[in-house]
Amino acid sequence: MTDASMPYSAEFFRRQRDGSRRSAREIVPLVLELLDVRSVVDVGCGVGTWLSVFEENGIHDTLGIDWHQSVDLLEIAPERFIVRDLTGRLDLEREFDLVVSLEVGEHLSDEFAGSYIRSLTALGPVVLFSAAIPYQGGTHHVNEQWPPYWVGHFGTQGYRVVDCIRESVWDNEKVNWFYAQNMLLFVRSDRLRMYPKLQRAEERRRHSVLSMVHPRQYTETQRLRLTLEDISQVVAPTEGLILVDEWLLGDAQLAVRRATRFTEHDGEWLGNPADDDDAIAKFCRLRQTGGSRFIAFVWPAFWWLEYYTGLNQYLRRQCRCVLENDRLVVFDLRSPGAAAADP
Repeated sequence: MTDASMPYSAEFFRRQRDGSRRSAREIVPLVLELLDVRSVVDVGCGVGTWLSVFEENGIHDTLGIDWHQSVDLLEIAPERFIVRDLTGRLDLEREFDLVVSLEVGEHLSDEFAGSYIRSLTALGPVVLFSAAIPYQGGTHHVNEQWPPYWVGHFGTQGYRVVDCIRESVWDNEKVNWFYAQNMLLFVRSDRLRMYPKLQRAEERRRHSVLSMVHPRQYTETQRLRLTLEDISQVVAPTEGLILVDEWLLGDAQLAVRRATRFTEHDGEWLGNPADDDDAIAKFCRLRQTGGSRFIAFVWPAFWWLEYYTGLNQYLRRQCRCVLENDRLVVFDLRSPGAAAADP
């Protein structure tokens, strides 16, 4: 899988955007209080949720950029969206007052990190930025790094970090914890004096600790640890496992297991099933060719059991549910259907 072919589905974006919108409606007004913004570009914009909130706040010169996106899902006008490979240089021949790139950097391998930051800094003097820290987890995270890694990359382009957003939203339950944990502003050093509020914030927070873990992430990490223990209790390392996890469990966490993600073939992501019939057909094909004994649904993928109701019913008729709790649902593919195990 390349950096530019991530396994994002329409359902992924539908579930993600509600939390993004709530977060944006809390954070965007804070940013606009700090900066005089008339134009915004969002690199890795997804369906454009953050840009739609900027537009709600009166900013209409906007542009969204991402690897690919269905026009039907966009929350911004299609003419304000362009497709680009984010591993290459983005040459737009203009600047924006504000560049936004949130939870994108972790999806680009280390070899592309430098060119990615050069692209961001070429687009404007101020960058609103966040990226996943180590062990944060998520879909196709290949380069989770602590903030100083990104500070170094921005520094080579003459940009200075200003940590003035996180303290305002740290305890705000409406803001997704990963934004509260990771969000920083980067400002071109020779332009910092043009933003008096940012300059004061930079002076006040110059020696602040950048590498922090939000309590809500700690809770999620503990939940992940318990999930791995759950899997170990019912699936021996030598047993084949079909995994539906929305890429929550990293390769390192599954290194000792014979795990195949649904739907994946020879390491290539085939996309989410189109409907119940497609889901059942792909499951049966994978079951026959992969030699797996179990299929496990991890909590970020519970929507599969709700959306693909036919697949859910098929599994419960044909297989025994050996574990079901608020973290994990596991079916034994070699046992006949039976009542679900106790949580």
